Amino acid sequence: MTHSSIPFIDLVAQQGKIRTNLEKAILKVLDHGQYIMGPEIEELEKALGDFCGAKHVISCSNGTDALAMGLMAYGIGPGDAIFVPSFTFAATAEVVAWCGATPIFIDSLDTTFNMDPKSLEAGIQKAKKEGLSPKGIVPVDLFGLPADYDAILPIAEQNNLWVMCDAAQSFGASYKGKKNWNNW
Repeated sequence: MTHSSIPFIDLVAQQGKIRTNLEKAILKVLDHGQYIMGPEIEELEKALGDFCGAKHVISCSNGTDALAMGLMAYGIGPGDAIFVPSFTFAATAEVVAWCGATPIFIDSLDTTFNMDPKSLEAGIQKAKKEGLSPKGIVPVDLFGLPADYDAILPIAEQNNLWVMCDAAQSFGASYKGKKNWNNW
């Protein structure tokens, strides 16, 4: 008896639905030859800004680089502690170490898998006891569900920490009717 293989992700079928448009877009780029920062990037950034209600949008190659850009903008480095959830993609903690800082893993809620605010408070105290300088929190919004910012933001404010949302898995989601996380 033979078994047919069912692909985990059928990219051929997915591509079939958009192939004509995809080929047109690729040919357009090949025709103008601007492979880096071509007009499509400006168009994408404008569309993203319009969708999110964000005044400024900067695209980059991937989510890891996006997180790194944010940490670099905050000047994160050795001796700094950044709080990340224990249940997340590796890049969330990886970029903290890449910048020379220390990721402090915060427990996740068993109901949502998002960052547990009570564990966050304990993690901040742990980082201070270890001689680290707490700087920021990177909650990760999982499965389209934003983290509990009503609980996280007051903790951040009490401890003079910034919050940088990792919304890679919740793009398009809203929190209390707002899509632009910068306007809370």
